[in-house]
Amino acid sequence: MRVLPVCALLLAAFAGAARAQTMLDQEERLIEIHSLLVALPPDNAPGAYRPGQLALGMEIVGIPPINGQTGGKTQITASDRTPLFPRLRLAYGLPAPDDFRAFVGLAYIPPIPINDVQSHLGALEAGFAWAPDSPFTVGIRATVLLATSKSPVTEPDTKDTLDNFEYGGDVSAGYRFDFGRTRLTPFASVGVTRVNGDFTVTSDNYTLTSHTTNLGVTGGVRLGYGRIEGLAEVVIWPDRLIHPTFSVAWLF
Repeated sequence: MRVLPVCALLLAAFAGAARAQTMLDQEERLIEIHSLLVALPPDNAPGAYRPGQLALGMEIVGIPPINGQTGGKTQITASDRTPLFPRLRLAYGLPAPDDFRAFVGLAYIPPIPINDVQSHLGALEAGFAWAPDSPFTVGIRATVLLATSKSPVTEPDTKDTLDNFEYGGDVSAGYRFDFGRTRLTPFASVGVTRVNGDFTVTSDNYTLTSHTTNLGVTGGVRLGYGRIEGLAEVVIWPDRLIHPTFSVAWLF
């Protein structure tokens, strides 16, 4: 009769050991977090761009505190260097059938060093939305991204490299409120991003990889006035990362 309690304790101990994170797990988690920082969340509500409309904007991505502890060593993380990083965003409205809208977009970060951090990023996006003559819109979007970041990670006087290839898609919905020339559009999206991150340590040329599929949830609000629009959103990668992004754009 005492065998069952003993077996239960052994199983509980084994499950606890299986859940314990090794140093390798912690390093791969840091790669995943930094990869998700540069992922491309929605930069607007679905159906925002009319055919032939061009939007040129600047996005500011917030970096929350990141714990760099791996075993007995503390790695240097993005939050140790800068709380924000900028990214250019360009979008263009494409021809579409009645009651629908489509667009293509480009995101870019030039390789300009900022506080010993140098990132070079290029990303493409394309979306299609149902946008009838009503305030409610729904849409789908696909993205693909390539990025290389060089910064001190393992030691303050070196520059290690993180290479990213990411792709994914999302669905979103928005509801527009019109107040004369002012437009207010809350929106939300949910999607999946495949992250392939390769981190190379400069000192020994060792490469560590992290390949994961991540669910992302975004909530935001778009504020437009005439040809100017601003946007604020919060991007949530459950159990991994929560960070804000802000942008301002000019509509041509």
